[in-house]
Amino acid sequence: MPRSTRLLIPLVLVTTGLSACSDRPDLSGWTSPLPVSSDWPTLLPSDQLETITSVSHADPAATTDALAARAAALRARAARLAAQPVLSTAERARLAAAVN
Repeated sequence: MPRSTRLLIPLVLVTTGLSACSDRPDLSGWTSPLPVSSDWPTLLPSDQLETITSVSHADPAATTDALAARAAALRARAARLAAQPVLSTAERARLAAAVN
């Protein structure tokens, strides 16, 4: 049996034993009790669920145009960010000196 396994088994047993002796945390403030007088939620038939979850009837051309405009704006932003160096020449020299 490897040494790491011989050390791991007692550690797991001690940790499990200590956690079993601890008190449960008080979670009463995390949730609020439901009022007894509240009604149960109503169940919908499956045909109504299909109409609720159907895809919206957005214009595909407008969606395509909006996505193309967003992609162009992101490409322009990426080009602006790529044009500016991240490090100044002094920082770049200091980093190069530290590496060598």
